[in-house]
Amino acid sequence: MKMIEGENISHAYDLEGSVKLSLEGVSITVQRGELVAILGPNGSGKSTLAKHFNALLPLQQGSLAVAGLDARDSANLWEIRRRCGMVFQNPDNQFVSSVVEEDIAFGLENFGTPPEQVPLKIEQALQAVGMSGYEQKSPHMLSGGQKQRVALAGVLAVEPEIIIFDEATTMLDPEGRRELMETIRRLHREHSKTIILITHYLEEAVISDRVYLLKEGRVVAQGTPREILTDRELLAGAGLLPPLPVQLYYDLKEEGIVLERCPLTSEELVEELAGLCL
Repeated sequence: MKMIEGENISHAYDLEGSVKLSLEGVSITVQRGELVAILGPNGSGKSTLAKHFNALLPLQQGSLAVAGLDARDSANLWEIRRRCGMVFQNPDNQFVSSVVEEDIAFGLENFGTPPEQVPLKIEQALQAVGMSGYEQKSPHMLSGGQKQRVALAGVLAVEPEIIIFDEATTMLDPEGRRELMETIRRLHREHSKTIILITHYLEEAVISDRVYLLKEGRVVAQGTPREILTDRELLAGAGLLPPLPVQLYYDLKEEGIVLERCPLTSEELVEELAGLCL
């Protein structure tokens, strides 16, 4: 089943009397259970596209269906936002309470969850992100990675069919990024969640099933991570650097050392280098 189906989506902002086109003719499909990465430099339209998926921005042109619901129909907006949860760049902007369990309960109550079900849903959501036991903690006293996982728990509690991570690791230190990415992997692998990962960190896209590459509001390429992330010329044209293992592959090749395949991860790079010694 197609969880996201968009055709020829265009969007323009009015900036002090001048019109800026941030999306132009974007078409995208995300199947149920897929992890899809949307890559691009700053200003490429990634976040604008993501905000269409959970109806934070109205559809100006084109068509978009989210979990089978037509985004052009205003009667569907509330249900689209329930089915398509979003984790933003700054977790502090998502907190409305000074206590973790109250913050998660707020979202549940907004979506009409029966009061007797709220405690169990809070417990299950925190367990899913590895934050059990933090119910009475203040979100603002947590590390960056823990804050993002609590923000994610708030999204998971209302049981969305799709989860969007909009540059969710940008403000995190390396440990926080590792924690959140491991949680995303687990949700995809163990819970079969449909996930859209908006990022400009190309190494994060390695775990995805498919990649869309945006530049200046347009889709310039789509394919598997290996097809997109190992194409140095394609990435350079979009103003992006390849993941470090890919860059090392090309650096070695220029020095006359040719590996059997272009590695996407550090583990693959180690395997390829070990193969040279055999």
